[in-house]
Amino acid sequence: MKNLILLFVIFITSNLLQAHGCHPELVNCPIDDTEINFCVIGASAAFGNYADFQLQVDEANFYEEQIRSCPNCRYTGLLADFKVKFDDKQKKEIKGFLSKFKRKYFDDVKECEIAAQLKEFLKESNDKIANCYLIGSYILKLKSKNIDQRKELQDKARHFFIRAIENKEYSNPIEIASINYLIAELYRRTADFKNAIKYYDVVINSPQKSPWIEDMVSIQKELAVNGDENNRK
Repeated sequence: MKNLILLFVIFITSNLLQAHGCHPELVNCPIDDTEINFCVIGASAAFGNYADFQLQVDEANFYEEQIRSCPNCRYTGLLADFKVKFDDKQKKEIKGFLSKFKRKYFDDVKECEIAAQLKEFLKESNDKIANCYLIGSYILKLKSKNIDQRKELQDKARHFFIRAIENKEYSNPIEIASINYLIAELYRRTADFKNAIKYYDVVINSPQKSPWIEDMVSIQKELAVNGDENNRK
């Protein structure tokens, strides 16, 4: 179990997983000081993970709670993003970027998309941008009416993870193998089996990878070989 959570920590901000159970944490929007209430759900809620690193949790709204938005200025992000300090010039630029979203309805998935776009605007790492899209795809995992939207989010997450690899944002070979495995999974889950197999092979040929990846990669590659885009596991 510890190894499964450590794998997840590679992709998702670690401070969200330090607490046990769920407890509220009040933070202030770094743009206009509005109070935002996060429900922090700890690692004790997890009892496993899916093949795309999504944690299996007892808390039904685990992923919906990861990203929140300010109701006034629409600043959107993870808990850690609400603890960032901006100077007056940065605040003005961010307000300008967010102005196009002020009159729009935000659901949990839209918050993930806006968080990703804001990170791109702020020139944050490709890995952080990808994580926001990945969280959105997790929220839609079992929602059969949103398959196209889920695949679009997976496409975007994959795009930025690939850019993160290309830009050498990861230095640990085990982490690189894990990201390449995730890229393969995102290709398979969007029915691009040729590229999925290509990336599974990259992982298989990687000399350093976690034992969990070692066990999973051949199983998941076989799904791609058989044209199986199952996203439920």
